Amino acid sequence: TIATGAVTLAGGEIGNCTAGDYVTIAVGDTGSGMAPEIAERVFEPFFTTKEVGKGTGLGLSQIFALVRQSGGEIAIDTAPGEGTTVTLYLLRDAHAVHAAATPIERPAETVDAPSKLTILVVEDDPRVLAATTGALEELGHATIHCDDPLAAPALLDAHDDIDLIVSDVLMPRQTGPEMIAALAPRYRDIAVLFVTGFAGDANAREFGGHDVLRKPFTLTGLERAVAAAVATDRPASTRQIAAE
Repeated sequence: TIATGAVTLAGGEIGNCTAGDYVTIAVGDTGSGMAPEIAERVFEPFFTTKEVGKGTGLGLSQIFALVRQSGGEIAIDTAPGEGTTVTLYLLRDAHAVHAAATPIERPAETVDAPSKLTILVVEDDPRVLAATTGALEELGHATIHCDDPLAAPALLDAHDDIDLIVSDVLMPRQTGPEMIAALAPRYRDIAVLFVTGFAGDANAREFGGHDVLRKPFTLTGLERAVAAAVATDRPASTRQIAAE
């Protein structure tokens, strides 16, 4: 079921919301519901209870990111055997109904979406690897899986058509930046995009000047990050790309 409504919230009443008027959109089902330990993780990027290859684990995390970026909040009400309801709280603009219908001038896209690319995805977590490659393939790109950064050189030697390396940052045997630094002398022409959930500021020296996409991200955010990475020729400073 889908229901809409309006509510006035106090600061912090739902998540980290600010005090104000909100429009609500609630989507519910009568399914099996979720246990607390599952419910508390459903907004994590790449978290899924499905088998590897059966789901990306990006659906709710993308919604969470979009709602938070718009200044709203999201809540989930679920219990085993009682179904699940997810409610979005979106800030209501009291002045919007009085505003004149003025056309919005949108900025021109600065980077065109690339055509089909061959992308090497380096990620040690099998679920995240499957989800990331699945998202890239949904965007029309061909992917090559790599679950160990130390195996990347052999894959690059075997595939001379790789256009982009999408890499996790923190991996046990070798970090993403360490891998790229080791590959740089032989593969300077291959674009690089780092993906990380680390919340701190990106250090240009640490990431070698390559773009960094923050988790959680949407499919649109990933598409734009890929386009920016392949269009950038060794930037002087690291850009942190919004999750969209």
